Amino acid sequence: MNAQNTSSNHTATEYSQSTYGAPSSSRESESRIDKAYLTSIRAILKFACLLVCLIAFICLVATTQCNGTHVFLATVAWLVIIMQMMIIIIFILRLQVKFPGIDFEFLDFFATSHDALYLLISSSITINYCRVPGQVAGGVMGLIAFLLLTGDAITIFLARRQETVANTNSSTGR
Repeated sequence: MNAQNTSSNHTATEYSQSTYGAPSSSRESESRIDKAYLTSIRAILKFACLLVCLIAFICLVATTQCNGTHVFLATVAWLVIIMQMMIIIIFILRLQVKFPGIDFEFLDFFATSHDALYLLISSSITINYCRVPGQVAGGVMGLIAFLLLTGDAITIFLARRQETVANTNSSTGR
């Protein structure tokens, strides 16, 4: 009897592990995190921009005050970090699928272009008016972040344009 009870318990354990233990292929396809986005060029550019903006913010805050122009770049760098983190979270958690009425691609393009423009203006002002080495370094980091965001905006635009051309070609029946 003990051998029979042991084998039936083992079979029940195997069944429960195969049913509930490892994720099945349908569960993997419905994962909450978009791993393909994490390795895409857009995400890499966004993460690099976050890092550079954080370095720029630290450079600006750690130095003595200029005439207040460095506060503008510090504020812009912090706002860029917040906005880009929100966009990364939206795409990593696939919220664009859950909210189909919102065009998150356009939102990403607009926010990235907007952030890049503000970084260009604030970095140029900081480099021009502040002569403290830490603040100039923050301004240069702001310009590098501008270049990263510009590359991201161009990538978004080209992907959107390619998608539009593909939709046009499929609807005309070429």
